[in-house]
Amino acid sequence: MNYLGIDYGAAKIGVAIATGPLAEPLVTIKTEKALQLIKLLIYKHNINSIVIGDCPEIFLDKLAELAVVHKVDETLSSHDARQSLLHTSQKKRRISEHAAAAAIILQNWLDGNVKTV
Repeated sequence: MNYLGIDYGAAKIGVAIATGPLAEPLVTIKTEKALQLIKLLIYKHNINSIVIGDCPEIFLDKLAELAVVHKVDETLSSHDARQSLLHTSQKKRRISEHAAAAAIILQNWLDGNVKTV
């Protein structure tokens, strides 16, 4: 199974992917173009499920039309993402923060919900 993790923000959305037991940051996209790009990612990566934190209900409903959606608690994911990127430049942190938060959200869900053999 392949999964997308999403960190929703008013201006930017972070996206992460897991094609196995580990989530990795994928991309940060503008919120206004998110659904269109997420559709492409679902098709390109054969995504079965989406894991997302807090977001507007209308966005959640649109995602549910595309794949199985798991809504999760994302408490401290952005903080943890910033901490994990402290070794990088401020510019790199701004670019990567949302995707890193999405990877943390997805990895936490995978750790609690997916059994590995």
